[in-house]
Amino acid sequence: MAVYDTGPIDNRDAPRTTQLTIRLFNTGRLPALVGIEAYHINPSGDGFGNKTLYVVELVPLNPFNTTDPSYTLDNVYADLDVFGVRVLTSGLGANDIAITVLEKDSAGQIIEKHVLEGELSRIQELLFAYVANQSSDTVTVINTGTNTIVTTIPLPAGSLPQGIAITPDGSRAYVANFSNNTVTVLDTATNTILTTIPLPAGSGTFEIAITPDGSRAYVANFSNNTVTVLDTATNTILTTISLPAGSGPDAIAITPDGSRAYVTNGGNSTVTVLDTATNTILTTILLPSGIFPNAIAITPDGSRAYVANFGNSTVTVINTATNTILTSIPLPAGSSPAGIAITPDGSRAYVANADNDTVTVINTETNTILTTIPFPAGSAPFGIAITPDGSRAYVANIGNRTVSVLDTAINAVIATLPAGNSPNTVAITPILLF
Repeated sequence: MAVYDTGPIDNRDAPRTTQLTIRLFNTGRLPALVGIEAYHINPSGDGFGNKTLYVVELVPLNPFNTTDPSYTLDNVYADLDVFGVRVLTSGLGANDIAITVLEKDSAGQIIEKHVLEGELSRIQELLFAYVANQSSDTVTVINTGTNTIVTTIPLPAGSLPQGIAITPDGSRAYVANFSNNTVTVLDTATNTILTTIPLPAGSGTFEIAITPDGSRAYVANFSNNTVTVLDTATNTILTTISLPAGSGPDAIAITPDGSRAYVTNGGNSTVTVLDTATNTILTTILLPSGIFPNAIAITPDGSRAYVANFGNSTVTVINTATNTILTSIPLPAGSSPAGIAITPDGSRAYVANADNDTVTVINTETNTILTTIPFPAGSAPFGIAITPDGSRAYVANIGNRTVSVLDTAINAVIATLPAGNSPNTVAITPILLF
């Protein structure tokens, strides 16, 4: 991902700019998603303050030599004392976007031309990885731009954090705590605890997922065979969905349209499909007996769910239109896949294998293994998350108390960071247009 900014443009002298033209062009061979922001800043003394957005637009750009590789936003209002333009690019072609901002007067004549490229106009977008450290009752916060530890957030003793999810606006992280049957809500701006939500005793709170609109959090409770639905506006329990005895729900993922939640049940080797409108069970998908499914990810188009099966070292692919099994992808014997994540373009699935210290990369078009990435012996890679631009994967290694950073272009480890005791899950803040 790249972020470009003209910086504040002082428009108080003649000739005065009254309108802007913003031109985008994809010069590369890969698609990209581009966010355009025009902002107004109120002058205050010799400085500037009170930045206000007045144009926000999101534009997909196809590769060069295909249809729609360019986009022009014309006649953007700019009759302001101080204004600026910020452009965010993401996707596989994020670094190949040519950006031109033209300042024009009331007659449409060009006053100034800004070509946004190079280090002078490119700024770093702050994205953070949040890692739940099971045995040390902490959450490690990583700046993904610099791959440095920002802080470590202590949770109450005996929490045993098991799962973590971040709201779509990036403002809060929800941590599921297995031992004390709670969900801790973190303020990501201050990295402090906002509140703690108690769940019924004996829940065995395991994993958590948040709806795309951010209104609800779904918590899989391993010990009492339920899914708790939280209202994220009030941080209270909306309802509890009961699953069959012995289900042992241990992971959960929500479709991109928010209509369904898919729950893996390690206890009875099934996947429960929930209707999130009614919070009732739609259907149950039977997997081979004894395979202990314990991680799940859904493709960005919502067409398939990929289930990592710890017990028999396979990945089950589910057709979400029919809720039937499409195929099963065998991993090397003894892999024990514990975590899975899918790239934003849906082309690859990354599987963290706890017992053979590897990450398997799957081609989701063919459902075959692309490559296997080796980790140091004893790493036990467990949880995995991918950055919003798809360029890196962050892997929580429960065995050696580290987080590995994978470059997905070359499928190799480019950094290793210290974490707390038994880091087992990781979540990454989204790219935000603000």
